[in-house]
Parts: sequence; structure tokens; C-alpha cells
Amino acid sequence: MRKDVQVTVVGKVFRPNGLKVLALNRCLSDYLRLVKWYLRFNSTSKEFLHEKGYEKAKRLFNLNTALIQTARDKALKS
Repeated sequence: MRKDVQVTVVGKVFRPNGLKVLALNRCLSDYLRLVKWYLRFNSTSKEFLHEKGYEKAKRLFNLNTALIQTARDKALKS
């Protein structure tokens, strides 16, 4: 099953330089990979995704807890 996911990113970057842009692009890429990873569980239960995927997601993806949780929630809405 294929699903479309739409993500809107809002933020402020003061004095953007190449390193900041690269870091933001890497973070966005990791976030989108994580949403797709959660979608592979093919579940509509937040509790199930948390129990089965949260700890593994923390190990596999270099993202903070808030982004991991929002990626899980985004996958549920898709």
C-alpha cells in the first residue's frame, strides 16, 4: 500500500550558512525516512507503534524525542 505524506516545516534560521542548511536538510531527510519506517508497521494504533517502534527508532535515527513522536503521529494520520 502506498501513502502520500505531506510535511510543512516552519522555523527560523538566523544567519543561515552552508552548515546550517546542510544540517536542516539532513534532519528533514531523516524525519521523512522515519515517517516511512513507521508506515511500514501498517498500524492505526499509537500505542502499538510506540511499543513496537519507539526504542528502535531512537537507535536507528539520529533525531530527538519530539521529532520521533511527531513522525509516529504523522504516520498515523496518513
